[in-house]
Amino acid sequence: MLRLFIAADLPAELRPVVARLCQGIGGARWTRPEQLHITLRFLGDTPEDQLDDLRARLRQVRTPHFELALRGTGVFPPEGGRKPARVLWLGLDPPEPLQALKHAVDGVLGPDPETAKRGFSPHLTLARFPTRPSRDLDTFLDEHAGFDGGHFVVSDFHLYRSTLRPEGALHEIVESYQLT
Repeated sequence: MLRLFIAADLPAELRPVVARLCQGIGGARWTRPEQLHITLRFLGDTPEDQLDDLRARLRQVRTPHFELALRGTGVFPPEGGRKPARVLWLGLDPPEPLQALKHAVDGVLGPDPETAKRGFSPHLTLARFPTRPSRDLDTFLDEHAGFDGGHFVVSDFHLYRSTLRPEGALHEIVESYQLT
């Protein structure tokens, strides 16, 4: 079995900008800069004999490249709910091109059960909270609500293999797909 996901990468030149944000919240498990990506679809455990078909289907995606900006921060589940924050994210603006790319990916692979359950909220995961986050989270959100990390062009997306290890997941590109 292969643990797979589909994602667009954050350009290397913006990784240090985002990495500077990754501090100051007790109990946060920060995303390593080299693993910053925008998940389009998590496939999970996939039999190896399905890999060739999956790769062929993803080659059928036809979507134009687009520009995004890194803007603002937030949490999942959203603030004000009964459940504590589990994910700290960086916003992406505008969301529509990512939604179109996600729609194109789902068009060649079939409906995404996760999207059907929760919807698709384009974001860049900064940190996860295995336990209730410290009060530092509120300060972080206040300080970075207006964050503007610059623009970048999304010109491709990737099929990734994720290998879970004690020191953290290892993400390896299986295949890359150019946008038109």
